[in-house]
Amino acid sequence: MSDGSSIDLMLGDPKKALRGMLFPLIVSYMVVQINLLADTIWCSGLGSDASSAVSAMSPLYWIISDIGTGLGVGASVSIARSIGAGDRERANELCRQMAIFSIFASAVVTVILLMILRPGIHLIGADDVGQGCVDYMMPMILCSVFIIMDGVFAGLIRAEGAAKRVMILLMSVSVINMILDPILIYVFDMGLMGAGLATVLGSLGSALLAISWYARRQLNLTISLSGYRPRLPYIGDMLYVGIPRISESMIVNVMSFIQRIFVIMCAGTVGVTIFNIPWRYVAIGIVPALAISAAMVPICSAALGRNDMGKAKIGFRYAVSLSLKVLIPISLAIFILADLLVIPFTLSPSMMELRPQFVETLRIYAFIIPFFGMIEVGSAILQSLRMAQFAMLLSFLRNLLICIFFLFAYHYTMTVVSLSLLVAEIIGGLGMIGIAYFAIRRREKTYLISARS
Repeated sequence: MSDGSSIDLMLGDPKKALRGMLFPLIVSYMVVQINLLADTIWCSGLGSDASSAVSAMSPLYWIISDIGTGLGVGASVSIARSIGAGDRERANELCRQMAIFSIFASAVVTVILLMILRPGIHLIGADDVGQGCVDYMMPMILCSVFIIMDGVFAGLIRAEGAAKRVMILLMSVSVINMILDPILIYVFDMGLMGAGLATVLGSLGSALLAISWYARRQLNLTISLSGYRPRLPYIGDMLYVGIPRISESMIVNVMSFIQRIFVIMCAGTVGVTIFNIPWRYVAIGIVPALAISAAMVPICSAALGRNDMGKAKIGFRYAVSLSLKVLIPISLAIFILADLLVIPFTLSPSMMELRPQFVETLRIYAFIIPFFGMIEVGSAILQSLRMAQFAMLLSFLRNLLICIFFLFAYHYTMTVVSLSLLVAEIIGGLGMIGIAYFAIRRREKTYLISARS
């Protein structure tokens, strides 16, 4: 049985708790992003058509992944509040309900994605790389349960402050995937289907590892199947935050499909490659903000569970300040090193001719990083306050704005498309963090009125 040190840390000083959880989470998310980067590099070796197929389908993969993440976030908020309130029995039951609910949710997701895969490829105008899209996505759709359960287990374990366990969990996915990618893609000559299968097998390994921890009672909380029956109030409590978080991710990824329509209209399916590959470095650049947000949610949720708004407020402000101090230097470094950073993606002849456009796009994207980081931190603040529906609405408005900008920009060049994305993300970042601060002040007033009465 695990000792309670991780829970004690989470319930203590919020700054110390956040710093204590930060390094393992940064390593976790960085390994995941490096894994995705390696995945893209291996697929780019198959040529520009393969890269275009992977780039076109990336929103669909993220829909699967973000469903698991969203369920995990909803569970994390509810479980951390129960821990903060000292109700360990409720926390254990919440863990059990979400773990089993995620399996049923996965079955529904698989059926829906099988129905929309080919129509979606046609809708965005990627028919010329359609078979590659199907090959890449089919293993992940059929085995979506493992990808979704990874996100759920990460949320359950993070809820008790066990950041090192989360690091091991996410690293296992990435290490297995990175080992299997070249073997399945090239040695077994499976191409893009091999890339998708490697992702699935990595997720399977991670899910089995998490199940083994719970089976051997190596965590503070437990999951038992004995006497299980669905408890809708518990599931509903977790979905109160989880559904808006999933909806936010769905909106982002569905809008990403729409945005790709304009990109393809501007520069063909190659345009999707130019648009998507440099974004890999944005995803790496915002890793500190993702880690800070992931640590902040259970810490501040636990504080709110104990009716300690002061401690939660300290955690919120520290998360914003620390994120900006880290993201701004990263943004400058990516801008300066753009020429070198695109080299791994441009080794095949068909990709080499795209190198100048990759560099230009990456330098524009570099300025997005601090603002995109504020979107993630602001969204996490709203989730902690159980106001995830506002984060969902703001994400919809931001992505709608991007689509409106793209509607005009696609008539020109990919440079104009990238610049319009930059402007939209600046507006979105400032808007999200502004609403988050307004929500903090509003909740603080509510706590003060409640304390006086």
